[in-house]
Amino acid sequence: MFFNGPQEKASGAERSGTESQSTHHPLWCVTGIAAGLIWTALGCGVAALYGGLRGFLEEWYLLQGFFLVAIGTWLLLIMKSRCFQARVEALTDPSVTTSALSRPVLRIGVPGLIGVVGTGSLVALGFNAQGAVLYFMWMTCAAVCLTAGEVTLHAIRVVATVSKLQKVDIKVFRYAPARTPELRSVVNYFSSFTLLVTVGYAFALLGTLDPLWKAPKEYVEAVRLFWPFVYVPICSIALVYPHIVIHRIIQREKERTLLSCERDIDDMLLKYATLKSEEINRTNSLAELFDRISATPDYIIDVGVAARTFLPLAFNLASLLFSAAGRHIRP
Repeated sequence: MFFNGPQEKASGAERSGTESQSTHHPLWCVTGIAAGLIWTALGCGVAALYGGLRGFLEEWYLLQGFFLVAIGTWLLLIMKSRCFQARVEALTDPSVTTSALSRPVLRIGVPGLIGVVGTGSLVALGFNAQGAVLYFMWMTCAAVCLTAGEVTLHAIRVVATVSKLQKVDIKVFRYAPARTPELRSVVNYFSSFTLLVTVGYAFALLGTLDPLWKAPKEYVEAVRLFWPFVYVPICSIALVYPHIVIHRIIQREKERTLLSCERDIDDMLLKYATLKSEEINRTNSLAELFDRISATPDYIIDVGVAARTFLPLAFNLASLLFSAAGRHIRP
C-alpha cells in the first residue's frame, strides 16, 4: 500500500479504531426523537395538571420545542461518541486533537456564556405561558441554549483541529491523496455535523418567529436579528474553512509525490545518452505515473459532501438576509 505518514497499527488496534470512528446516526436520530417525545409528554403532563394543555401545545409547536430537543440530543450523542477524535487520530498523531480549547476556562466558559446569554435573551421575549408551564418553558430554553453552547464549542474545536492538519504529516495514499479513506472520513464527519447544526439552527430560527411573544416588538426584532448574525458566520466558517484546509492538504501531498517523480525523471535524463533499455522503460513509466498523479482529483469527489456543504451554506445566507429584511415586518 502506498501510504506515507504514521505507521500502520496492528490489526486488532485497527478494528478497535474503526469501531470508535463509526457513526450511528440512525440510532442517535431515534434516540433524539425519543428524547423529544418524552420531554413533550412531560410538558403535556405539567400543562394538564395546571391547566392550559391546548395553550401549551400551541406554544410548543410555535417554538419548535420537540425538534429542538430531538436535534440537540442527536448532536450531543455525536459529540459524546468522540468519533471525530478517533478519525483524526487514524489520520495522524493523536496530539493534533489537543488544543487550548481543552482548557477548563474555555471548555466551560464558551458553553456557559452562550447558555446564559441565550437563555436570558429568549426568556425576556416572554413565553405565552404561566405558572409551572412557564417554568417548564424556561427549563427547556436553558437546556437548548446550553446544548447550543456545547455544539458551538465543538464546531470551533473541529475547525481548529482540521486547521492543525496542515502543519503535520498525515497518512495519505501517495498516488491519489483525495482517495485516502481516513481523509474522506474526516470530511464526512464535519460536513454531516455542520449540516445537522444548520438544521437545528433552522428550527431555532423558526421558533423565534412565534407571534405570541409578550415582549415589545422592538426587542423581539432585535433578538431575531442578533442570533442569525452570531450563528450564520460560525456555521458558514465551520462549513467552508475545513474544506479549504483539506483541499490544501491534498494539493500538498500531490506536489510532494510529483516532485519526487520529477527528480527521478531528471536524474535519468541527465544520463540519457548512456541509458539502458530497462532505464528508458523506467523513465517512461515514471513519466506516465507523473501524468496519472497529476490527473487525480484535487478534492474528494462526493455528491453527498457537496450537498451537505452548499445547501446549508445557501440556507445560512438566506436566513441572514431574511432576518435583516424581517426587521421591518411586523410579527
